[in-house]
Amino acid sequence: MSNFSGLRTYRGSCHCGAIRFEADLDLSTGTTRCNCTICSKSGWWGFLARPATFRLLMGQDNLVLLGKAHRCKECGLQPFGHGDIPELGGEFYAVNIRCLDDVELSGVPVKYLDGRHDTWAQLAEAAYVNPFGNAGGLA
Repeated sequence: MSNFSGLRTYRGSCHCGAIRFEADLDLSTGTTRCNCTICSKSGWWGFLARPATFRLLMGQDNLVLLGKAHRCKECGLQPFGHGDIPELGGEFYAVNIRCLDDVELSGVPVKYLDGRHDTWAQLAEAAYVNPFGNAGGLA
């Protein structure tokens, strides 16, 4: 299992690489997965970062608004989102940690939330286990 304790700078991108970012994250504080149809069908796996810890390095012109989400106009992926919700502490960037480059995520704590029924109740919490192990890339 990997150790994610402490603040660390991660780099990430969309699928085609047109959008690139970096963020200072402490993944040991917990990530979230939601069971709503948007998150479950797109594979979204989030971590909230404060604006001072997020930097868009490349691709501002490649971001397009589709529905409520900014996506890459080339590949359609959503590597991060941006919002301002007082209940979540104000302004934030929601980083899709599946879009982090070269990170083995086994051991990252995950809080599973019930967005499908709009309760946002925590259904479970567990450390992520990569089902592919070393056989199929980084998950």
